[in-house]
Amino acid sequence: MIQAHSKRLAFIINVPAFFLSHRLPIAVAAKSKGWHVELITGQSSSAKMEADSARSLEQAGIAHYTAPFKATGTNPLTEAFGLWHVLRQVRKTKPDVIHTASPKGNLYGGIAARLCGVPKLVIAVSGQGYLFTGDAGPVKRGIGALYNALIKWVYRHPDCTVIVQNQDDFTALLGAGMLRREQLALIPGSGVDLALFADMPPERAENIVLLPARMLRDKGVQEFVDAARALRQSHPDWRFVLAGAADYANPSAFSPEQILAWVEEGIVEWWDYQADMPAVFRQAAIVCLPSYREGMPKCLLEAAAAGKPVVTTDVIGCREAILSGETGLLVPVKDAAALRDALAQLIDNPSMRATFGVRGRQLAQQKFSIDAVIERVFSIYAG
Repeated sequence: MIQAHSKRLAFIINVPAFFLSHRLPIAVAAKSKGWHVELITGQSSSAKMEADSARSLEQAGIAHYTAPFKATGTNPLTEAFGLWHVLRQVRKTKPDVIHTASPKGNLYGGIAARLCGVPKLVIAVSGQGYLFTGDAGPVKRGIGALYNALIKWVYRHPDCTVIVQNQDDFTALLGAGMLRREQLALIPGSGVDLALFADMPPERAENIVLLPARMLRDKGVQEFVDAARALRQSHPDWRFVLAGAADYANPSAFSPEQILAWVEEGIVEWWDYQADMPAVFRQAAIVCLPSYREGMPKCLLEAAAAGKPVVTTDVIGCREAILSGETGLLVPVKDAAALRDALAQLIDNPSMRATFGVRGRQLAQQKFSIDAVIERVFSIYAG
């Protein structure tokens, strides 16, 4: 039973796992302040993610409503039916604030906020989704144009704040004329619970290079595998681990058959989706994310908090998450040879790994604390 006097907050996001990895601490903080919190999502792409997410949400005491849409779905009838379910749930629960994330969560949550008269709308822009990355055919371009037209209408909500994670996105949205400056808020990343990633000294790490991301081309998985193939020859005592779901519904995803072929070849290990990421980071000596583009990747903030040296690409979002030459190394995008060389540099230099790790932990303490993010977000809710 929802108490009449309690504030009501609804998160609308593509899948539960993304909420758990990026927004759960905000929801927990809201509950501690007496807010009623609800999560509205689409359907997960894997049964394992769905089951793990359900357990985590139950443990956190977060009410969850699943609408019949998928993050990467493009069937107009299915999507309209999913949006109708979102609208029905919002009308039923009457939130005071809707906080959205992910491209489809932002669109459907924004439409619901406008049509249902929700007083406050907060939109978190991080990644743009597969519609806006990679090669764009005519259908993809058409859907992208429709999305942009609808999201521009969403931004005209009478009390809408859009949170971006890096200066490039802030400048791009402002320059596109879609938002007024006072509607934009720059918060670098989703924040990290520093306590969860404490006490991870490098001497306890194994000889593991970790890529913690979904198994998508846009995450640089192919380049990681190509680099690992060469490094397994020169450094046979090192292991190269993929830790992330296959996300089968995403057109950019590698098939399970392809991933398992790499495993059988002896190039990489695939640990699939992992609910306990601090335990995964604890085992790694190096964290690698060769993405083509990001907002502000959570895994790199977690790597810093865990005191792990990083190799990542010199692209929007990734470059803002490290201090080049101090906490990690930057390489050109889509360059497996440069990635191989940078990883080899860290593999061959334990003292560099240790120094980068210490500085990374300091960077996380200075810039990426979840407490600072929560404080900023609640000031936006109140404003």
